[in-house]
This record gives sequence, structure tokens and C-alpha cells, in this order.
Amino acid sequence: MSTTPLISSKSRIPYTVVGGAKIVRVRRATNDVSILVMNRGGRFFRNELFHQIQDLGRHEILFIEGPQIPYDIEPLSRQYPRIRFLLLHAEASAGEKVNLGIEEARSAKVIVAWSDMKISPSCIDKSVLARIEKQQTLCTVPLLRNSGAETIPSMQTPVLTKGKLKMIPWNPIKEGMKSLFPFDYCGIYLKDKFQLSGGFDPKLSNPYWQKMDFGFRVFLWGEDIRCDPDFHMSYSVELIAEDSTPDASYKLFFLKNLAVRLFGEAGAIPYTQLPRYLLRSDSNWFHSIGEFRQVRRWVNLHRHRFKYDVQRLLKQWETPV
Repeated sequence: MSTTPLISSKSRIPYTVVGGAKIVRVRRATNDVSILVMNRGGRFFRNELFHQIQDLGRHEILFIEGPQIPYDIEPLSRQYPRIRFLLLHAEASAGEKVNLGIEEARSAKVIVAWSDMKISPSCIDKSVLARIEKQQTLCTVPLLRNSGAETIPSMQTPVLTKGKLKMIPWNPIKEGMKSLFPFDYCGIYLKDKFQLSGGFDPKLSNPYWQKMDFGFRVFLWGEDIRCDPDFHMSYSVELIAEDSTPDASYKLFFLKNLAVRLFGEAGAIPYTQLPRYLLRSDSNWFHSIGEFRQVRRWVNLHRHRFKYDVQRLLKQWETPV
């Protein structure tokens, strides 16, 4: 089985690390966990959040800022010495930030959240972490509540309707319920499995299709994304709807996932998919054929990682009742 990751194991985003406790020897205990927070919405919730996550216990804390670096970062690093600030020097998608943060994390499990969220102590609950360790789920997603304390239908169920893929949102109604992707990137990720999956593809800049690509790859390669309702987070602000319009990111998502067929125990993109791709591509045919061949080579490289194709995956996907 090929274990070559989808993307480089080293981040391509230039960044600087400021602050954080100096750890001479790294311990990876069974319930070891890091907390990764990505800044969104400026400085408004920052101090309140820093107090909140430091009160959760002596866990590693990483905070991603940038590329607009706040002027008070040095005083903040002294005020909160346990927080390691990752300061980006260039724009990056949310998925790239998750890749970077998990790569930098010193723990086997990484909680991913945003700065405009309230992180419940349930995130580091020993029983939740023990279940994750036992079940070895690549990503465990939380029960999410909006700013009005209402449960968000954050579980994503894929269905084929007249040959077209649709996502049906559901409330997280039971432990172990599957979700195609982590809503808003939030969840507890197993570092080793996440990195072996390749993480989020930086070539897909649209967050919706970037998450769809990650989620389908996880399931097509035989891993899981599941919910644990005892693990929950809530938003401090109103959510903004994502753009799911097919675009350049969708084209790559289609090729890497929907166009793949399983032949025996190997995945491949048959050339019969080329006309379908050309119809979806707004690029000239010469460029589109080049893209098709490039992704086809990638699928061939990882052909033995595929345990399902889309049709087989969706046939065995249980719709919540």
C-alpha cells in the first residue's frame, strides 16, 4: 500500500513561531491533546478566548494569526506564555492553516476550533478522548450550537438524486453518526491518520469544496469522520453561509473523487470520464486534458488506498432516521 501523502508533509506557508513553553522532551500519552485555534474576526474575542482555553488545563495551545500581524503580539506572548503563536507571512486557506497547525502540534490528538467560538471543557473530557483513542476515528466532530444556543445541523449526509450529488444536513443525534466532512473544519483529529490522508488540499481554495474533497478522500480510503455529541462547541457570532457554487475548486474535487472508479482492489479514473470533465471545465481543452492527466496520475499513485468509489460508498451509507 502506498503511504505517500497527498501533499508535502512540510508546510509551504512561510511563518514565524512566537512564544510557547519550551519543551525539551515530548510526551505522547494516551490522552495527550493539543488545542489549535485559528483567528477569525480580528481581536474582539481574543483575550476572553485565551483565558478560556488556558483554564482547560495544561494542554499545548497553538494560535494561528496573519498575514496581518497584530502589533501587540509580543506583549500577548508574555501575558499568555503557554500559547504558541504561528504567524503567517502570506494568505492561506483554512485547510492550509489546519495542515500547518496539526503539523506543528506535539500531541497525538489535535482539537481544531476558531477564535469566535466558545470551547467547552467537553473538548478535553477524558471519556471522550478515551473513546477517540479506542475507536481510532480520523476526525471526531462536535455537536455545534449557534450564538442563540440552537443546535446546528452540522452532520453532512451525501446522497445521489437522479445522478446528482447532494448533501443533506442533519443534527448530530447519536454517538458514532457519520458526517462526510467536519463542519467549519472543527473537530478532534488524530495527527498520524490526518497526515497520512494528506490533509486538506491547498489547490482547492473554496472552503466548501476543500472540505468535500478531504471528506470524500477520507471515506474512499477507508477511514471515518464521526460525531460524539458529548463533545461540543458553540459560536459567539452568527455564521456566514458558504459558497457551494461549482468553480475551479469543484473541478479538482470532481476529478479526485467523483470520477474515480474501483477496479478490483485499485482505484482509477477511466478515460470515459474525460468527456464529462471537459463539459464541466471552463478552461480550454488543452489545459483541461492536462489537468485530467495530472490527477489521473495522482489517482494511479494512490490506487491501492481506495477502498470504495463514490457509488459503492453511497450505497452503504446509512441515512439517519
